[in-house]
Amino acid sequence: MLFKRSRFMSIVLILIVVLSFTFSGCGSKTKSTSINNNSTKTSQVSDDENSPKVNKQKIFREGQCGWPKPPLYQGNPFASGGIGWPASAAIMEGLYQFVRTSDKIYPRLAESMPIHEGNKSIVKIRKGVTWNDGKPFTSKDIWAYYTLNNGEFITKMLKAIETPDDYTVVFVWNDPQPIDKIKNLLIAQPSQGTIPYHIYGKYVDKAAELLKKGKPATSLDKRGPFGIDLVDDKQLNDELTKNWQAFIKENPKLPIGTGPYKVEKVTASDMILVKRPDYWNAKNVKFDKIICKQVPDLSGQYAMLRGGLFDRYDGTQPKDILESILAANKDLIHYKMPNYSDRGFVYNIQKPPFNDVRFRRALTYVFDKSKIREVGNYYGIESTGYSIMGMPLQFVEWFVPQDIKDKMTKFRYDPAEAEKELKAIGWSKGSDGIWRDKNGKMHEFVIGANNGNFSIVTSAEVSAEQLTKFGFPTKVKSADSSIFYAAAQDKHEYDMSADTLDVSWAFNVPWWPLSNFYWGYESKAGNFPRIQSGPQAGKLNMVYPGPDGKMVDIDKMLKQMLYMSEEDMNRAAGVLTWIANENAFGLDWFQNTTGTWFNMKTVKMKGGWPMADQIQKYNRDMPIPTDQKDLDRIIETNIGFGGFELFVNGELMPN
Repeated sequence: MLFKRSRFMSIVLILIVVLSFTFSGCGSKTKSTSINNNSTKTSQVSDDENSPKVNKQKIFREGQCGWPKPPLYQGNPFASGGIGWPASAAIMEGLYQFVRTSDKIYPRLAESMPIHEGNKSIVKIRKGVTWNDGKPFTSKDIWAYYTLNNGEFITKMLKAIETPDDYTVVFVWNDPQPIDKIKNLLIAQPSQGTIPYHIYGKYVDKAAELLKKGKPATSLDKRGPFGIDLVDDKQLNDELTKNWQAFIKENPKLPIGTGPYKVEKVTASDMILVKRPDYWNAKNVKFDKIICKQVPDLSGQYAMLRGGLFDRYDGTQPKDILESILAANKDLIHYKMPNYSDRGFVYNIQKPPFNDVRFRRALTYVFDKSKIREVGNYYGIESTGYSIMGMPLQFVEWFVPQDIKDKMTKFRYDPAEAEKELKAIGWSKGSDGIWRDKNGKMHEFVIGANNGNFSIVTSAEVSAEQLTKFGFPTKVKSADSSIFYAAAQDKHEYDMSADTLDVSWAFNVPWWPLSNFYWGYESKAGNFPRIQSGPQAGKLNMVYPGPDGKMVDIDKMLKQMLYMSEEDMNRAAGVLTWIANENAFGLDWFQNTTGTWFNMKTVKMKGGWPMADQIQKYNRDMPIPTDQKDLDRIIETNIGFGGFELFVNGELMPN
């Protein structure tokens, strides 16, 4: 884990992607961070903006919902179970709204983008903002967020958070510093408006008192929040954790946030959110009420969508289901969009025969990715030409320098090549069609699959069929997420572990997916070598030749990447991607495509729906657009990507 105490919004984004089933992704866009210095967007507003003809009650019915059932429901977003979805997006805000996939940044609680001066980033806070209990929101609340939630990743790069007045926050960076683009993204991602000081002040003050006791870290490896060493000072680390655990047991009845909505009612099946008349941008928020229904099974959700009972719903379902829903209700439209998270599996690289890179490379030629994609995500994009990359397919195209791409093995579906390479390392195929290793031993393999996502299970089943047909009897063992992760990451029970991988849950910067790959799920499920004892126990222990033949300490390179220039970071990313591909640590099946559904009878968008002139052509089954403006608008319709930006700026409204 990159975070000792998890950030609320990052967890929410991950949960939404997990809930998205086949909500997978690809598309073309620019790589640069896009910034909007105004909190609202300008677009054509229809004359009947405030006088809907159909949805006169101005109610929005969200289809992707979930929350702890009462009496477990409570108002602390960091407590077990959180405050639910989409309540978290509707109630909680940050200084900025960061949009995953496009990297756009919109000021929210901040008036404008950060001003960078030397080792300081200065943010001016919007005046007149209040918590939904009426108390004013000030810079002290931002300080409270980072002081108490000191496991937030950015704190490892900071010396301090300063608040010279009620409406100014200063981020003081430690050396070395990341480039300004990275600074903007790090500041923009969290929902800092989640720890009101007037409610949780005693825990914030305790954390501040403890942090003052910390001693400066002597190396980047040991650098913790605000530059202190929590590696050697285990007592201080334990005290901070104890204070955090006490905080998450502090549970107000309902959530306290700065966002446009607040909870009016919550039951086991229904949640009602109502618009705040005192919200700082209330005039632009067009829906008076949001109604959420907790429908646990997919068939029930699809029935409600088909029946016109949702105004918005997530996901790009299997082709037959998607087309049947569109055929059943002519008011529905489906937009596809990129989702930079891939599907695939990692090998247990310390378990024979997968500990032999030549064997892993040979197997890569066995898999027909087209057939895997067709069942896993029909609209996804196959990662043809690669084994596994360490980052999404689109990132390889964006960030890996061409000279490194040219040196990468171009893997393909080629059973004859697989047979040739296996025979070259001593394997032979018996008259029964089963392969045997050089000692005459037959092997049977198990692909573990996370059944929290049916696209992973179905893709794993096709992979198992292809291996079995080729001569390696293979079965799939699916399990609930908690059981799967324990078996894959801790016990290393599987030969192959299938899940979401090569993923960027955060920004379009190559360090994020590569750090996840080499330090996170893929590394653990793949049983990547680590130092077993001593002061560096648990540290990644992988030194491999790079594309130029020079040895690369992967752990060391990752720790340096965030402080590099963009050009140097891209070259380092190319090296680490080349290593992943050449060593065939696993198999990336495809890059995901996700989507959003809308009920055009009851809701509309300012200036008309994206790709309006093509809706008839595609019969409401819209492809990923080639026009960047359309693509950006469509991405923001995914609440898991863009939060409540379209509600706050008034672009989404009742029809």
